Amino acid sequence: MALSPLRIAVLYYQPKDEPPDPVREQVCDALRRAGHTPVDIRVDESLTDLVRQVSRCQADLVFNLCETFADDYRLEVNVAAVLELARVPFTGSGTAGLLLAQDKILAKQLLQFHGVLTPRFATFDGTSFQTSGDLSFPLIVKPARSDASMGLGVERDMEGLARRVRLIREEYDDEALAEEFIEGREIYVGVLGEHARPEVLPAVELDFGKKWSRKRMKIADREVKFGPDTPGSPQLVMPKDLSDELRGRIERAAVTAFRALKLRDYARIDFRVSSATNEPYLLEVNPNPYLEAKSEVALGAREIGLSYPELIERIVEVAARRHGLGMGNQPGVPAEASEPASLS
Repeated sequence: MALSPLRIAVLYYQPKDEPPDPVREQVCDALRRAGHTPVDIRVDESLTDLVRQVSRCQADLVFNLCETFADDYRLEVNVAAVLELARVPFTGSGTAGLLLAQDKILAKQLLQFHGVLTPRFATFDGTSFQTSGDLSFPLIVKPARSDASMGLGVERDMEGLARRVRLIREEYDDEALAEEFIEGREIYVGVLGEHARPEVLPAVELDFGKKWSRKRMKIADREVKFGPDTPGSPQLVMPKDLSDELRGRIERAAVTAFRALKLRDYARIDFRVSSATNEPYLLEVNPNPYLEAKSEVALGAREIGLSYPELIERIVEVAARRHGLGMGNQPGVPAEASEPASLS
C-alpha cells in the first residue's frame, strides 16, 4: 500500500555558530520529492526549545537526525527518550537500541553472547580493568560511549595504554575500551527495515589506496573521517572481490547485531576482514548513522537500485508502518500511536 503524504518534522542538531549540515536539506528535498511536507526543527542545547518546537509543528512523524545534543554525543539517546515520553512517532532506533549500541562495552558483551566475532578487548573504568583474553599490541583505545572516533588512538605499549586510558577518563569522563588491531580490510554494511525482517545492503569498503604511508596504520580515525579529500586520501568504494561465503558471514553477523541490539529502520555495521584469516570481525554498530547522500548507507542502497530519495522514503515507510501512519487504519495499532501526547 502506497504511503499517503505526511507532514514530517526533520529534527537536527546545529549549534548557533556552525554552518548547516548538508544532510538536513538533502533529507528535506527527498521528502518533498515523495510528496511529503518537511518542517525544520533545529535544536542546540535547550530542552525547552526542543519540546516547544516539536509540540507546535503538529507533524505526523519526526525524522530524527539528532546524533548529539548540547554538544554531547551521549545525549543522543535522551532526544529519543523525550519523543517516546510524548508518544511522538519518529524514525530510527528508540531508547533501548540507542542505549545498547552507544555503550560499546555492553554492545560487545551482547554480541559475544550471540556468537558474533569481535576483536579481543579489555575495559578500564578508572580503578580496575577486565579483559576477554590475552591481548596483543597494538591496541585501538577509545571511550566507551563516544562517537565519530572522538578520543580514539593507537597504543603500542603499556605506557601508552595507561596514558590513553587516563586521558579518556579526564577529558571524556568515560570508561576506556581497548581492542586488538585487526590488520585487514575495512567494510561497512547498511541495514534497513523492521527489527524482525532487516535487509542488509551491499558492502562498502574504505579503500586506503596504494599511496597511504606504510608508517600509518589503516584505521578510520577522525583525520580519515573528517580530513580534506586530497589525492591519495582513503575513498569509499564498492568491493567486487568479496566471495559469496564471506558476504554471507558478514550479512549474518549484521542481522544478528541489528536484532540483538534492538535496532530499527536503519543502521550501519562496521567490520574488519582479517588479512591473515579472512574472518570478518564486527567493530562497531551505529544506529541512526549519518545519512548524507554520499555516506556508506546511501552508497549501499544505490547498489541495489535505491536512489537517495528512495532510501529516505524507505526509512519513512518503515517508521510510518510501525506507527500506523499514512496507510489507513491498521489492525493492532494503538490509538495513541497516531495522536502524540501534549508536550506542554
